[in-house]
Amino acid sequence: MAALKGLAGQILRVDLTSGSITKEPTPEDVFAGYIGARGVGAYLLLKELKPHTDPLGPDNKLIFLTGPVEGTLAPGANKITVTFRSPLTGTYFFSLCGGHLAPEVKFAGYDGIIIEGRGDHPVYLWIDDDRVTLKDASHLWGKLTHATEDAIRAELKDEAIRVACIGPAGEKLSRFACIQSDYHREFGRGGAGAVMGSKNLKAIAVRGSGSIEVADPAALEALAEKTYSILAGNLKARARRHYGTPEMVDGTNGLGYWGTRNFSSGYFEEANKINAASMKENIFVGHISCYACPIACGKVSYIKEGPYAGTMIEGPEFESAGLLGANCGVADLAALVKAVEICDTYGLDTMSAGAVASLAMECYEKGIITSRDTGGLDLRFGNGAALVALMEKIVRREGIGDLLAEGSKRAAEKLGVPELAMQVKGQEFATYDPRGCKGMGLGYAISPKGAHHMIAPTMGAETAGDGSKRFEYKGKAALVRETQFLLAVVDSLSLCSSMRFALGLKEQIELYRAVSGLALDEAGAMLIGEKITNLERLFNQREGFDRKDDYLPPRMLKEKMPTGPSQGHLVELDPMLDEYYDLMGWDRQGRPTAEKLAALGLAHLWREVS
Repeated sequence: MAALKGLAGQILRVDLTSGSITKEPTPEDVFAGYIGARGVGAYLLLKELKPHTDPLGPDNKLIFLTGPVEGTLAPGANKITVTFRSPLTGTYFFSLCGGHLAPEVKFAGYDGIIIEGRGDHPVYLWIDDDRVTLKDASHLWGKLTHATEDAIRAELKDEAIRVACIGPAGEKLSRFACIQSDYHREFGRGGAGAVMGSKNLKAIAVRGSGSIEVADPAALEALAEKTYSILAGNLKARARRHYGTPEMVDGTNGLGYWGTRNFSSGYFEEANKINAASMKENIFVGHISCYACPIACGKVSYIKEGPYAGTMIEGPEFESAGLLGANCGVADLAALVKAVEICDTYGLDTMSAGAVASLAMECYEKGIITSRDTGGLDLRFGNGAALVALMEKIVRREGIGDLLAEGSKRAAEKLGVPELAMQVKGQEFATYDPRGCKGMGLGYAISPKGAHHMIAPTMGAETAGDGSKRFEYKGKAALVRETQFLLAVVDSLSLCSSMRFALGLKEQIELYRAVSGLALDEAGAMLIGEKITNLERLFNQREGFDRKDDYLPPRMLKEKMPTGPSQGHLVELDPMLDEYYDLMGWDRQGRPTAEKLAALGLAHLWREVS
């Protein structure tokens, strides 16, 4: 057991090339310095990955890490992080997954799993407490994700085993393939599933029977009870429990920044057909909760009739409804659910899938591609049946689906219309149109992962009150910076971001102290968040990324929002970038200065890896 409380005490390292499996002591100094999961992952990837590593080559790594408060009474402590170099963006990347995988890994005795190398045939990793083996997975290759989970549990004769696996999309190296766990939880963005597929690793199965020691059990119990009480009375948390994440549809669309028809607009006229109320009335049949979560935002949906009758999923989540729904002009709930099911079972990120579909639809409507290119599909915006058929092509890499599986940046460049890809660094936008929420535009641009909404989710602060702050651009750099540091702490603790309804930074650090026994304060936590942000920037700088890559598509900068409550607005990116770089202590090209690195104690690390 680790001396630093809250840790299991070991890191599992698996070399698929040699088949060797080793157990290393958890680097407690690194966990103390970077809290856990995201922070430790950034540190290890920068230290261990050679410059310019091929994201789909054997030298790339998948670094799965947990946080210190997981496996305890801490509410919402259920995220596990995988860190890697993305085949979609070429950047540093981390992806989060909820459900029950993270605590199971810790109960098995590990704070993380590092996967490296490439097997010469398909395998899966079986972790049964201290017994760890690689098992042949040739019979599983080609199976869908749900079938893979079922087959592994049957083979190992235990229905309680937790499984993370890839589907055919990962095997076929789709650049935005994801890793599925608990059927409907995903390491969603950036292509972790493709990296796993490139390594011939079909799945990771875990069974743990241990427990996690905490420093102050009484204090942790009191904090947990307080958090549950706050969440029970919090209106936002109650809405999330009742409706799931789609509770955000009406507010986002109502303010006119819900990405619509490949972000040609921010207002979807048929949003009422795919909003939370419509889902609740027409398709929701149950609730699902992640480990230690009192909100239970997961909603089970079932299609009762029509061509997709019998389809059942968890979701659609807000982002899936946005990218596969509004952004494709699709208001058909049944088609939306079916599109999500295809992505889930084949192992594909629903957000990027919706983004590439909307790109193809705009190209179709503009005559850039025709029915000859689409295999006869009528890819006009709003055609739900065509959306479903297109998802089938993408997950199988058939016809135009083969091109779209490369991601919107590569696809748009191949089609000669790079300006129509709504992406940053190769990562497609989340569902928020930054012309109606300008801090999100800066957040997309500076994100180390590309256009990811949870690097600096400023939308809540920007739309508070009368909502007019969202149109301001001066001062947004400070908001983005602070939010970015806060989220780095949340992700390193491995808390679900929904816990922020009840847990501010003060309360999060109280949980951390009760678990770990370390005397971290709020200022110290924010400093760690700043260090993590700079580590991520240093990785990308090493790979050649700088200000030229902190961009937004021309549509956001030159085409005023045409309709809706955000009509007439653009994103003033350059002045926000200048302000942000100044606040970060970076030069005008977005590179951390020597003085900043020295102040953060990172200068030696940069010298080691540069």
